[in-house]
Amino acid sequence: MSVIDPAVSVRLSASEARRLAGLLAEVAHLLEDPGPQRLVDAQAETLGQGAGRPELAGWARGVAAELRAQV
Repeated sequence: MSVIDPAVSVRLSASEARRLAGLLAEVAHLLEDPGPQRLVDAQAETLGQGAGRPELAGWARGVAAELRAQV
């Protein structure tokens, strides 16, 4: 995964990248889940920082997939 801003550098170990990918995938699941495990709207709003629930879930899944592809 590359970071566009040249002033920022991000380094993760392979195990950290796998763990972060798993966490992001789970967040996406909890955003999309229709059942009792679903994140409530206030939680989704806080996590999304203005992004809607579907956008945030898609972003989390995309970043998780990119991380998995790199390790």
